[in-house]
Amino acid sequence: MSPSSGGLLAEIQRDVLDENKSLASALRKCIVLGGEANSAPLREWATKELRGYDGTDELPDFRVVAASLHIDGIAGYNQITGQMISPRALPEGIREHVGETYELRTGVGEIEAMIDQAEGTHVHLGLPMGADVAALMNHSLDTDMQQITRVYRSVAVTSLRAALDHVRTRLAELVGELRAIMPDDQKEPTQEQVGQALNLAVHGSPNAQVHLVTSQSSGRSQSSIKQTDQSEKPSEPGFWTTNRRIGAFLVGLATIIAATVTVLAFVKS
Repeated sequence: MSPSSGGLLAEIQRDVLDENKSLASALRKCIVLGGEANSAPLREWATKELRGYDGTDELPDFRVVAASLHIDGIAGYNQITGQMISPRALPEGIREHVGETYELRTGVGEIEAMIDQAEGTHVHLGLPMGADVAALMNHSLDTDMQQITRVYRSVAVTSLRAALDHVRTRLAELVGELRAIMPDDQKEPTQEQVGQALNLAVHGSPNAQVHLVTSQSSGRSQSSIKQTDQSEKPSEPGFWTTNRRIGAFLVGLATIIAATVTVLAFVKS
């Protein structure tokens, strides 16, 4: 079937093959295609890539990117910009929850916008409650000659482009699988065909069990899919996400610091 033959699948194919077309546009068409084919898994996958992944969602490996930790600040009369630090330099209770990787849970549209708005080769992403983290670090310095003004992560634009490329490639593989199993005179895929292509192109992994049953009908081989029971879901992370852990720690520590400052002020008076 030629991509110029029309239909929603043909539009998705044209969009995904055009590097100048927004990936978000092709994914929105996937949601509509999933509705026409009555495929909830296709709609769910496309929606997650568009809206982003929640904190309890299992994140694809390609959405975990390298991220170095940096600070801006003042040291005497010198301005410090982009100084790289180790997570071990963060206050105790926070450093345990901040690594040198970043979970890219935002939707592809936001990732595309981050790339378009990037200044230089990296994108700067603030830490959760970053202003409070900087305040705690300044408190530990105990000097007026040095001050940290900002704490943030730095992610390479190439890493963001690579994540988008993974999604585009999966979408291209999905279209390719559908083209391979659909008869030449068929315009749009069926629910079974979408399920088969989705499992092979998007969910394909050593843990994805796909059993194909072929039967001969009028000289043409037809394929259908039987999915194994997926009732055993991977264990979800605990209720306390990194942001909540940092937030809870900061609230408690801020209370202690406030009380300490009050006592010190009273003693000095």
